[in-house]
Amino acid sequence: MSLDSLESLRLAFKRVFIKYYLALQTPAIADPTEAFAACRAYLTKLHHQLGHEEFMRRLDDETTHLAGLVEQDLRQRSKGRYSQATYEDVEDRLRECFEHALGRIGCDSGRIRVE
Repeated sequence: MSLDSLESLRLAFKRVFIKYYLALQTPAIADPTEAFAACRAYLTKLHHQLGHEEFMRRLDDETTHLAGLVEQDLRQRSKGRYSQATYEDVEDRLRECFEHALGRIGCDSGRIRVE
């Protein structure tokens, strides 16, 4: 797998997002810079591969799927230490990263549908 394959970029984003999310659970100020940059790289590659219309059509599904994977990883890692990691909270933070990245890659619709 090449370093800039879609899967590599997705895994890199997931890794730095988890690091950022865990930092949010501490009293310190969490810096989203690395998570935002990794998200932008991942979504840029996905947008390039799918084209704009298909990208926008699949974005909400990708967001919820990735949020589920991150929440599962957090639960497996934490063994009870981060029990406050709820799916909704993880998804909200993930959507923030996606919103930032969408604004940077110039997508017409900078808003992701939130239900």
